[in-house]
Amino acid sequence: MEPSVSAYVQRADGDTVQVMLLDDGPRTALRALGFRGDGPALQRDTDGDADKAQLFLALTVLGIAFAAGREWSPAEVFAWLRERGLLAGPFLRIAWLGPAQFQITRQ
Repeated sequence: MEPSVSAYVQRADGDTVQVMLLDDGPRTALRALGFRGDGPALQRDTDGDADKAQLFLALTVLGIAFAAGREWSPAEVFAWLRERGLLAGPFLRIAWLGPAQFQITRQ
């Protein structure tokens, strides 16, 4: 059975991590992690790779997925941090197959 997600990391290639909510369930937990914003897009700045890795770990605990895509997608950033030894363990990867159609895999 494919895991379900209520939010995913949409952008993480710079100093800002942006999470898109698919439902409002994780909003309070994300705000507790320092995310800000109204509507479905929440953002938080990070201070380097170690800080981003800690944030990614907290997001995996919440069941937040990491978007696949081209050129430093959040899923690729997660894998890169893991290769550098800053993260360990699996994460949820979300990839779009079409409009409102996606696939979630454990990486």
